[in-house]
Amino acid sequence: MAELVGKAGIYALKQSLQSIKKERNINVTVVCADAATGGNGLGRHHAGYIKKLGADLITTGDCCFFKKDLVESWVPYVIRPANLGSGCSSGKADVNDKDQVPGFGWRVFNIPGTETKAAAAVLLGTNFTRIKADNPFTKLNSLLEKLRTQTSLIVIDFHAWASGEKRTLFAAAAGRCTAVIGSHNRVQTADEEILDGTAVICDAGRTGSTESVGGANIDGRILEYRTGIPDWTREACDKCELQGLIIEADDLGRALSIERIRVPVPDKSGS
Repeated sequence: MAELVGKAGIYALKQSLQSIKKERNINVTVVCADAATGGNGLGRHHAGYIKKLGADLITTGDCCFFKKDLVESWVPYVIRPANLGSGCSSGKADVNDKDQVPGFGWRVFNIPGTETKAAAAVLLGTNFTRIKADNPFTKLNSLLEKLRTQTSLIVIDFHAWASGEKRTLFAAAAGRCTAVIGSHNRVQTADEEILDGTAVICDAGRTGSTESVGGANIDGRILEYRTGIPDWTREACDKCELQGLIIEADDLGRALSIERIRVPVPDKSGS
């Protein structure tokens, strides 16, 4: 599911996810939730709620450490970028180790109801990001080398601004994993394709208000551009949609299809 933004994103997920999973016979659900709590970051309470709503795994991005409660008590079904800091050589790092970063950079898990293993990871781009990350191209090689010893079903969330950086990573990953899904721009792109068995798209979109600027209140963003003073306190809630992708793969981990979805969600009045 595309990046959840604020209360509107969580509401859209609550209203639509289970019906989509049932109608389309979805085996694994990965939800990007880097902006679920207040439009920036993910709190531990919201992480648990998103898991309860049907997410098997939750990804984050450059806002992964914005909420202290999650940083101090990380949960195993949330992953942050694998290329952060010197402590990112493994899937798990100890928050109490000053040379490590908290959380998990990747996870290998059983597909619900089966013995088949799948893996998911996050990489952070280096162009225009708020935090310093290690080279995602270098990390890609070591990450895939490690994960491919355990499963061929591998999905990577590439959280980055620049489409050029995303397209280049897609080419580097082609034929080596099931999918590389771009996130962070919060605008669904129409460039989905399969490169040598690897499904790719520059941005899966956003789950939340479509009458907004990237899920944020329109007036607040206009004021920010006029004055230079950011205001992320006002959330947008109108015209909610659940956006994302449905990817089908074979037993060898090769993508067979990639489909964009946009599901309008009625507001609380039913309209």
